[in-house]
Amino acid sequence: LAGTVYFDAAAAATTLAPHKLPAFFLDFETVSLAVPIWKGTHPFQPIPFQFSLHHISRTGKISQQAFLDLSGQDPSRRFSEALIKACGERGPVFAYSGYENTRIRELAARFPGLSRPLLAINERIVDLLPITRKHYYHPDQQGKWGIKCVLPTIAPDLRYDTLDGVQDGGMAMSAYREAIHPDTAATRKDKIERQLLQYCRLDTEAMVRVWQHFTEIGRAS
Repeated sequence: LAGTVYFDAAAAATTLAPHKLPAFFLDFETVSLAVPIWKGTHPFQPIPFQFSLHHISRTGKISQQAFLDLSGQDPSRRFSEALIKACGERGPVFAYSGYENTRIRELAARFPGLSRPLLAINERIVDLLPITRKHYYHPDQQGKWGIKCVLPTIAPDLRYDTLDGVQDGGMAMSAYREAIHPDTAATRKDKIERQLLQYCRLDTEAMVRVWQHFTEIGRAS
């Protein structure tokens, strides 16, 4: 109401301080089908088909890896195996909201043989959303707390509206459904693949920038 920025930088940094490097930043994309096409799935069940994972090493080096399955087969098991390999066994896994946590629990229930390493990832997840809610607010958010609303107030150089083709989760779901359709041309499928990879990458890069803002500004204060 006052039109001013609220940022308790020291408190945000203190909250994040116990979560030491190396650190991971994780985002999923899912598809929900009214009529299931894969065995063992039910109507409107969110099925993860893609993830992006940014990694910050102990020395501060940033890298990124991704998984995307456009084969048209159920991506769930390959997704789970790739996620386990990508996340390793130690270090906080930052997410934004509890969405990834819920999807991992569902995958663990579907694949008992992978449940232990999947649930071990869940134990490492640190949700940036409640930390942001408690310690940061910019009037430009207009009462919204999604990463796409917070990001422009912290890192205006990162923009979703300049992405080609896929700019939000709904568009990602539609693009995925088009990509796996048997009538989709190979050139179009390749274009969709690039668009999906760019979009999901931005989601985890956004979390890195939020984390950096909170930790670096907080330490300086």
